[in-house]
Amino acid sequence: MNRCLLVLAFLFGLLGTELAAQEPPKEPAKDPTKEAAERLQQLLRELRAIDAATWTARLAALETQAKARDAEATTLRQQSKELEQRAAVADTEAKALRTEMARIQELQKLLATLPATNPAPGDAPKPAAEPPKMQPNAPAPAPDAGKTAPPKVEPKEAAAPAASMTPGGKDHGEIVTWARVSTIFADHCTSCHDPAEQKGGLDLTTFASARNGGGSGQSIVAGAPDQSRLYRMVTQQERPFMPRNADPLGKEQLALLRTWIEQGAADDAASAKTFMAEQATAAKATAVAVEATASADANALPMPEAIPQLALRTPMRPGPVASLARSPRAPLLALPGMQQVLLCNTDLQRIAVLPCALLRIGPVVFAEDGSLVLAAGGEPGQRGVAVLFDVRTGTVLATCGSERDVPLAAAVHKTAGLVALGGSSKHVRVYRIADGQQVLAGKHDDFVLSVAFAPDGRWVAAGDRAGTVQVWEINGGRVFQTLQGHQGAVHALAFDRSGASLLTAGADGTVRLWDVAEAKERWRQNAHPNQQALAVSFGPGDAVASCGSDGVIQVFTASGSPVATSKAAGEWLYAVAFGADDGVVFAGDWQGRVHRFDVKQKQLTATVPLAQAQ
Repeated sequence: MNRCLLVLAFLFGLLGTELAAQEPPKEPAKDPTKEAAERLQQLLRELRAIDAATWTARLAALETQAKARDAEATTLRQQSKELEQRAAVADTEAKALRTEMARIQELQKLLATLPATNPAPGDAPKPAAEPPKMQPNAPAPAPDAGKTAPPKVEPKEAAAPAASMTPGGKDHGEIVTWARVSTIFADHCTSCHDPAEQKGGLDLTTFASARNGGGSGQSIVAGAPDQSRLYRMVTQQERPFMPRNADPLGKEQLALLRTWIEQGAADDAASAKTFMAEQATAAKATAVAVEATASADANALPMPEAIPQLALRTPMRPGPVASLARSPRAPLLALPGMQQVLLCNTDLQRIAVLPCALLRIGPVVFAEDGSLVLAAGGEPGQRGVAVLFDVRTGTVLATCGSERDVPLAAAVHKTAGLVALGGSSKHVRVYRIADGQQVLAGKHDDFVLSVAFAPDGRWVAAGDRAGTVQVWEINGGRVFQTLQGHQGAVHALAFDRSGASLLTAGADGTVRLWDVAEAKERWRQNAHPNQQALAVSFGPGDAVASCGSDGVIQVFTASGSPVATSKAAGEWLYAVAFGADDGVVFAGDWQGRVHRFDVKQKQLTATVPLAQAQ
């Protein structure tokens, strides 16, 4: 046994020796530096093998990417500038609002000192004067026209606004709080608008986040559902319609949401009551301010008196003078500037500059007694309002309107307490100055380009781009007359002092005077042949002036007889207004010039109100 074991051990030893002899010798370890050099040489050989076309294509691709990044940087810088400009506008609006708050507080103090026997501040103001007497050919007055109903005497307890009433006086019954409307959001909105999703940057799960708004700004405007983007989207007035890809909210839900916003979009009942009380006080204060202006000495000319001096803002290149208005009771002209309203005398010498927070100002018009001047404007495609100024003090008395674009036409009637706006909405809308409530929405078939109140405030006339003029009754909202004859847009219109006749200017180049009651033409003049008549105006002595795309000013008598024709100004003339008498006419053109036409001498001179100082 031991011998066998020795034999096996010997054999295994021989086998190990043979296997060891067969293994290849180990290679020596490579030098890392030498290996890296070899790889580099290989890469250089591969790079040298690439043809020129490949290099050119790569350089072109990199250049394209660099240009794209340059363009992106330029866009971002431009957006930054625009945001800075919008921020500046917001700052200006905030300052104006704080000024208005201070004025309201002063008015509250004044009201507290009034004797108890005085009429309540909310009572309707008495007319400053009797309605103008109608001429023999004037339309018959409406029943009880011109009469003032006796004030309704209420118990003392009813003098204060009810807790459940909005400033406009609409009784909503119970107070609607966040707890009520949050269930609507939870059922229909928060699947997309919660802290995780926040579509559009909007979170509707809490009161604070809902009031903060979304990525495009504030979604809820307390007290103004029609200006609240959230409400406009759920009522499908503004895209994107909400709830997305689902059935619209029911009438009861929409009514509840509207009431909540009207009552201040409050968290609790106490906050809602406080908001409504403050709104009611502000509305009454505005009415008091308007009435105080109306009760000023009727014989005193409404001219600027103590308006603080303000530097004139001038653009690099003056824009078109598309609006020009003459005060009916004073030697005063008004025209829009850069977030300012300019008041000049009838020699175009600047008297005062009124700051206006509107990003763009469109029409500028005077009230029928000259004590108020209205500037309509806003942000294109976003909002449009009218701002009312006291001519004597420059104070902002009220802001009216909730348009979705800059208004194209505007009018104001102080005695009736009304403002009218027209534009791309294809409506003429009439608002109360005292509380901003809409009282008329007259539907047209095309853009409303011109509006004017009748002297007694019963009617508002509106001309549209389709060539139709509709005369609307304020009370009742019915069409009193439809005047058709212009072939093309009705760019401008104006009532005479009696209210019996309406002057219109159209894209067909004609100027026409209409008998409103009969809906018939009194006369027609082809004032601007083969061109467009863009503006018309009555003078202090009832002369008529027009201007148009031919750059010519035409003057006629009240009966339509030609008086004088200016030479061509070389540019389209967009606005026309008389001076202190019928002997001077002003017109604004595309280049920012205002032309002065001496009717008797037939001389035309020009000035640039917004020119930069040399």
